Amino acid sequence: MNFGKQFLASLLGSTVALIAAGTILIFIFVGALVGGLSSAFAEAGEDIESDFDFGVDIEEGSVLHLTFDAPFVERGMEVPAFSFGFGGVDTESQTGLNHFLADMERAAQDDRIEGILIQADMVSGYPSMLGEVRDALVGFKESGKWIVAWSEVYTQSAYWLSTVADEVYLHPEGGIDMRGMGMETMFYKRMLEDVGIEMTIVRGPDNKYKSAVEPFFRESLSEANREQNMALLEDFWARMGGDIATARDKSMAELDADINGLAMRTPADAFSLGFVDGLLYEDELHAMLLEKGASEDEDEESHAQFVNLKQYHNPDFFEDFITTLQEEMEGGSDEDDEDENGDEVEANAVAVVFAVGAIESGQGDDATIGSDRIAGALREARLDPEVGAVVLRVNSPGGSALASDVIWRETVLLKEAGKPVVASMSDLAASGGYYISCAADHILAQPNTITGSIGVFGVLPSAGKLMRERIGLDFDGVKLHQHADALNGHTPVQGEALAAINESVIKVYDAFVARVAEGRGMTVEGVNEVARGRVWTGQDAMDIGLVDGMGNLQDAVALAADLAGISGPELVELPEAVDPFEQFIEDFAGVSAATAVAQAAGLDDDLLAPLMEVEALVNASPQDRIQARMPYTIRLY
Repeated sequence: MNFGKQFLASLLGSTVALIAAGTILIFIFVGALVGGLSSAFAEAGEDIESDFDFGVDIEEGSVLHLTFDAPFVERGMEVPAFSFGFGGVDTESQTGLNHFLADMERAAQDDRIEGILIQADMVSGYPSMLGEVRDALVGFKESGKWIVAWSEVYTQSAYWLSTVADEVYLHPEGGIDMRGMGMETMFYKRMLEDVGIEMTIVRGPDNKYKSAVEPFFRESLSEANREQNMALLEDFWARMGGDIATARDKSMAELDADINGLAMRTPADAFSLGFVDGLLYEDELHAMLLEKGASEDEDEESHAQFVNLKQYHNPDFFEDFITTLQEEMEGGSDEDDEDENGDEVEANAVAVVFAVGAIESGQGDDATIGSDRIAGALREARLDPEVGAVVLRVNSPGGSALASDVIWRETVLLKEAGKPVVASMSDLAASGGYYISCAADHILAQPNTITGSIGVFGVLPSAGKLMRERIGLDFDGVKLHQHADALNGHTPVQGEALAAINESVIKVYDAFVARVAEGRGMTVEGVNEVARGRVWTGQDAMDIGLVDGMGNLQDAVALAADLAGISGPELVELPEAVDPFEQFIEDFAGVSAATAVAQAAGLDDDLLAPLMEVEALVNASPQDRIQARMPYTIRLY
């Protein structure tokens, strides 16, 4: 025990010292970095091998090479972000869905782009966002240009995206890993008991589907939770499996039989069963692309000329990053803001407000919905005379009920100001995510969007057993009032105090239902019929009146512009994205050290994320204790 305590104390001290040292040295380092990067790459010229391409010229006959190896996010960065890890400085590769959709429309009309090669082995994401990606590729094909897919190995999601291609090929020694769809939930009950934490759970009335709390007091799925999980999987597979079956000229029954029988055990099996159009080595692939009209790479004989997605979106992205760093070090851009001249401003812009992540009070960041930040963005759009309509792009499992209400209020004020609001649902718009959407004039979702989950719960942890039996802490004190110690954190909440908390949970649930009823033009009774914490897919939500129609982000922008009578709208993206320079400094100073240590210790991100959510719930601020959150963390396989 002494060794363990000394080790942890030493580790903590070392970490604090490193953070302090990093903070002191950072401005010296960044100053050297900005000048050093610019000069080093310039001196190295064409001989240097790097991840960056400077001033990329897109040649006629280029093939747009899509690997999907960077995860999709709602909103992409125009300049690259950098992070620090134990291995040094890394670029943070992400693909903005907003950028991808626009780039596919542009590429379809770009005479320099001959076609697309999809070379994806693994693609991560929910079916809804990946469905938007696939639909954008379908739109590209409608221009008359070709798409070819080839990979050494396809995972299930990668194969689904790849079947949009006119022709699908596989490496002769590769494979397709298709085992069907499943979903699992992690349960924490025994872990919490083992460490001595007792959980008191409260839920809204008849919120039997509000199963976010089940992992805290159960070891397996309840029947209600199992029912909604199966409904989600069936809808997910209807889209994914339906696309695959249609593309490969199969029935769903044939596809299911092949998957259940693990029929694609070899590349020859995949070919004979019609899942691929041929088995090709990479050199044979390039020969075929050249025959299709692709130009030849000047630097590599018999190799098609490729341009990757990052290069196509912004050929000068690294130079832009250097410029941004230099401007920040010099105190900002030299460009002055335009003077106000008092002229009447025409409202010809649509503001897209990105609400991404769990909902909490405070500022949040690009991956967390802070009520102050998102409500402020909505307020900014309301007060901006150039903004005529707003699209609220939601990708959230929910979170704090209070923070959700703060954001909801701003959507109401937007409507009262005469500015149409369209909610655009991405992967998730559940619970609090639906709360902030429900007042919109129109709600668009994807068929596989996870939404609904109209319900609330509270989690009240008691660490008394942990403190007494594991750590050796005891508590005693005095009080003037009976319930002064009701939320002391080491005694389970019970009796009248628990009844009072339960009453507040019921009040929040009633308010949630009332907001939905008002926004959707439904009765309270009608909302209660489809609420009770149950999650729905976007398609089912449309059938029961929680969603108005199907559509992607671009459809939502077009609808908002139409509602506001705007032709050819300009787009304004809010809130302001996190400055990559500030994020760069924050990471270098060691703010991300805890996650880096956990990852270095071998903890998988898929397992680390839900455990971090448990920690966040247990340590939530008082105003965020009552949650309107999706029932679970989904882990598809």
